[in-house]
Amino acid sequence: MLHTRKFEKQYKIDAMARDRGFRVIRLPPYHCIFNPIELIWSQMKNNIRRNNTAPKFSSATIDIIREEVSKITAEMWANCVRHSTKEEDQYRARLITPLIINLEESSDDDSDYFDQ
Repeated sequence: MLHTRKFEKQYKIDAMARDRGFRVIRLPPYHCIFNPIELIWSQMKNNIRRNNTAPKFSSATIDIIREEVSKITAEMWANCVRHSTKEEDQYRARLITPLIINLEESSDDDSDYFDQ
């Protein structure tokens, strides 16, 4: 039997948000440059790698992760959001052809368009 209906993934967290009056908006897949959390996560991972000498998932590693999470500030978030917004603007500028109307040119030939 041919399935023509497309099934969407349903997430419990989306239903919980919807029940509380929120609308979930997903970021486009494969465009991590538009997601500020990716910048934060990258910084955290680099710091964890630099500071972690313990085996993976040891209590010392968990403590380092908690410490790195506590170092995230509102200013860091604001910088990452600003950077992601700048990336979006640059991406959009490459995709959208600007519409330029030259208001300085004047022509008496406008009537040609209406006389035909």
